[in-house]
Amino acid sequence: MTIVATARTGIVLSALIATAAPAGAQDARTDLFAFSAGARLVSAPTDTGMSHMDSSPLNLIDDSPATDWTGEAGKAVFVLELAETTRLARIAFDTAGLNRDRKAPRSFTLEVSESSPRSGFHPVLSGALQMARTNQSFAFEPDDRPVARWVRLTLHDNYGDDYQGFTGFHGYGEQLTSDATLTGLTGNYDGASGWGWIHLTQSGNRVSGCYEYQNGVFDGVVEGRVLRLAMRQDGSEPQHGIFQFSPDGQKLVGLVRGDGAAYRDTYAAYYSAERTGGRAGGC
Repeated sequence: MTIVATARTGIVLSALIATAAPAGAQDARTDLFAFSAGARLVSAPTDTGMSHMDSSPLNLIDDSPATDWTGEAGKAVFVLELAETTRLARIAFDTAGLNRDRKAPRSFTLEVSESSPRSGFHPVLSGALQMARTNQSFAFEPDDRPVARWVRLTLHDNYGDDYQGFTGFHGYGEQLTSDATLTGLTGNYDGASGWGWIHLTQSGNRVSGCYEYQNGVFDGVVEGRVLRLAMRQDGSEPQHGIFQFSPDGQKLVGLVRGDGAAYRDTYAAYYSAERTGGRAGGC
């Protein structure tokens, strides 16, 4: 249900696809480009909407190997904001799982910025991807790991299809700050795309509330700038959601999936709601 390589300092002209090697505990465990880790897309091609779960750009950072972004062939630019300033050890791409292998991107450029999502970018990596391959990993030399708060990925071409797409964009490294927070959640939200009215109360890092659709109720916890919710609705199996504020701070947006095994590898729905007031009401 859709609710609404090896690299050195400077650009590397031909990066080598390498087997991933751990670069510290955090690098080995945590995909810092994932939505669930607090990363968010602040810019993406506009030919596919964020809420279109069959082709959304969010599918690149949703922790799922079974979903893909699909857009028109040609140059495509994505800007990712990380939850914390991060020293990148490696990045990785997944191009397997597409309905047509030739949709896979071929050449790309990676730039990073510590300044803003619109300025301060400098190139740190350029390379080529293969078709139908997961975990195509590009590692940075330990002494030349770039520091980023924003990451800009530019795709230049693909393997000849009229459309292009891939299933995963991942980043690993060391977070240099611990500033990410999600506060001020208490309030009313208009989930006109499907939730109805949402009433949310935050106490510390705990969150509870309800929403109109099928008498829904939820409770959850804030981790960094991510809200993790357990959701229950009349006549439906339990669901789990991960939410963030939109970059402008006006909307609560998230990915939701069922609790059963069939949903283990994919989020089924995109939820959004616009904040309308700072005092929680009741359903």
